[in-house]
Amino acid sequence: MHLQRDDELSISGEWLQTLVNQVSDYIFVKDRQFRFVMANQQVAREFGIEDPAELIGKTDLDLHPLKAGMRFQAVEVEIIATGKPRIDFEEFSFLSNGKRRWVSSSKYPVLGKDDEVVGIVGISRDITERKKAELLQEGQNKVLQEIVSGKSLNDVLETLVLTIESQLDGVMGSVMLVDEAGACLRSAVAPNLPKDFFEGADGIPIGPKVGSCGTAVFRRENVFVDNILEDKLWEDYREFVEQFEMRSCWSVPFFGNDGKVLGTFGLYSMEVREPTEHERNLAMEAARLASIAVERDRAESRIRFLAHHDVLTGLPNRQEFKSRLEEKVESCKQTGDPVAVVFVDLDNFKFVNDSFGHTIGDQVLTIVAERLMTVHDGEHLAIRFGGDEFVLIVDGEVASEAKLASFMTQLREEVTRTIHIGDLCFHVTCSIGAARFPEDASDAGQLLKNADKAMFEAKSSGRDGFKVFEQERPERSVNKLTLLEEMRSGIENGEFFLEYQPQYNLVSGRIIGAEALARWNHPVLGRMMPGEFITLAEESGLIVPLGRWVVHEACRQNKEWQDAGLSPITIGVNVSARQFRDSTLVADVRGALQQTGLPANFLELELTESLLMQNADQAVGVMDEFRRIGVKLAIDDFGTGYSSLAALKSFPLTRLKIDQSFIRDLDFGESDRSIARAIISLGRELGLNVVAEGVETAKQQAFLASCRCETVQGFHFGRPMKADKFGKLLGMTLTPLAAHFG
Repeated sequence: MHLQRDDELSISGEWLQTLVNQVSDYIFVKDRQFRFVMANQQVAREFGIEDPAELIGKTDLDLHPLKAGMRFQAVEVEIIATGKPRIDFEEFSFLSNGKRRWVSSSKYPVLGKDDEVVGIVGISRDITERKKAELLQEGQNKVLQEIVSGKSLNDVLETLVLTIESQLDGVMGSVMLVDEAGACLRSAVAPNLPKDFFEGADGIPIGPKVGSCGTAVFRRENVFVDNILEDKLWEDYREFVEQFEMRSCWSVPFFGNDGKVLGTFGLYSMEVREPTEHERNLAMEAARLASIAVERDRAESRIRFLAHHDVLTGLPNRQEFKSRLEEKVESCKQTGDPVAVVFVDLDNFKFVNDSFGHTIGDQVLTIVAERLMTVHDGEHLAIRFGGDEFVLIVDGEVASEAKLASFMTQLREEVTRTIHIGDLCFHVTCSIGAARFPEDASDAGQLLKNADKAMFEAKSSGRDGFKVFEQERPERSVNKLTLLEEMRSGIENGEFFLEYQPQYNLVSGRIIGAEALARWNHPVLGRMMPGEFITLAEESGLIVPLGRWVVHEACRQNKEWQDAGLSPITIGVNVSARQFRDSTLVADVRGALQQTGLPANFLELELTESLLMQNADQAVGVMDEFRRIGVKLAIDDFGTGYSSLAALKSFPLTRLKIDQSFIRDLDFGESDRSIARAIISLGRELGLNVVAEGVETAKQQAFLASCRCETVQGFHFGRPMKADKFGKLLGMTLTPLAAHFG
């Protein structure tokens, strides 16, 4: 745009002013000093001025707060300096009435005769509503992102309040949450409310006449108060609220998935008025988002709690206990104050479950947990270590040698008090063991183990008593609880392995089978034989996962030998009474065969005579399922049980294994030779392959050959060995064996 005059910019003509006043956008012209030369009616009204002529000669610094005025003027300084326009950029300001305003502006330089910039002309369009909608969408997305990303509840709620406040003029928001007891409201966030008001409202009760928020929770409905100083709901709090500028309060309660009120979203206005429809909708949307945030936070809090606590008793779990114990031990090293670990194990708790059921058993455990925490005013940490065992950490004077026995006496008295559950009335006793740091251990792990040992000594001494660890007493065998836990982790960590003892056919001299035997490579105790852990596995039920692994590993190894082109053999796996009763046994065996690809006829399950006689009908049913699969079945340790011939005949067996106790004395015991001869004959008459176990001498081998025993197994032919060594034996023939037949 070029003007005829050189130095000054001026606009004349009523027609032009009338014309631009009809336009809804903001239109203005300024000179080089950023003074208004012309403005239309829309610009004047923005500043609360009716006549646009009153703007002439004024600058943005005269009409806006200093910070905003300088921001506007900075853009215009750039245009005049460069001669380049700024097109379609956003500007934000607070108007004199406190309202927010966003405009999309374009500003152009006005050039004089010599192309010198003599001023600017600007056109702006109000985009406030569009901008608010964008900010609302952005704010909602931000709230949801913060919820998903796990930001703290207060941060999420503050983002929510600020988002809603950005949509409204002269309105401040707050969130209050119902406390755990459901009796009062706690102030959560209110970023722009007066601090004294926010703190003063914290803890207000929930009731029928407790301002807007307390009443909204009580009624479970929206409560909109248009005049705080006159409404009866605020009557009891009027003196408190008068000192602040809020004059109306609109509160919307929000609820959890279970229907309980979680809290309220409140809006405060400095005007006496009702909320507009838009404000109502915003408050409702805010309450919805607040409920999502609070529900998510409580769910995560519950998850975090369960990650560190026992579900049944609410006591800390082992993970939390371990870190706390290590902290106490480190503190003890610094301060010298003693620390003690106390193990509490309920005696014969199985009787409670067997007599009254597990529901009552769980209630007993909860009662015991509560009682343990009442001793010494609960100034100790207690965990449920597992099953019916609890572990406590005590420190300070109570952990001293003089006081520890007294503390354990109190524990015992509390636990053994009469338990009342409904119409039931009974007692439980406990065995307690303790160890102290630094007297009884060098670190937290050893302290825990020694307390465990002391507890087992108390149990071994007759139960219903306590023991303190004694460093000088002779080392006993590894205690069961520790070994049980180590066995559990050993199964998971692959510490168990199999060895294979060959079974030879006395006629061909070839290996026709092998018995798979479990071994444990204990990380501390080294190689452990079945006699050291199988009984405990049976008692605890760990024999089921252990046995499942043995079956799978034996099948896998046998298939590997076959795939390597070695002579196919039958692999024998022992099945315990506990495994045989487990409903998953058949499925476990079938799964092992399917997963490894081993044909079923190359797997043999070895069952003891006493196991089969415990419930002959049930045993026949399970054995028939295995026979349908194609799995072979052997009766192990035959001769040590009390089976009748009729029962033996009904079992779908393929092999009979003579117990080694009858083989051991074959060299010089006529009665044992007679029994062995009779069993071999019986097996042959029943059509069963007979295996003699425990063959250790050439004389025993010769006798068995003379009795036409088909298969032998024992140290004389080979000790149990690892898979690689056993593989080398497959296919080899013991030709000397044939000489014993004639």
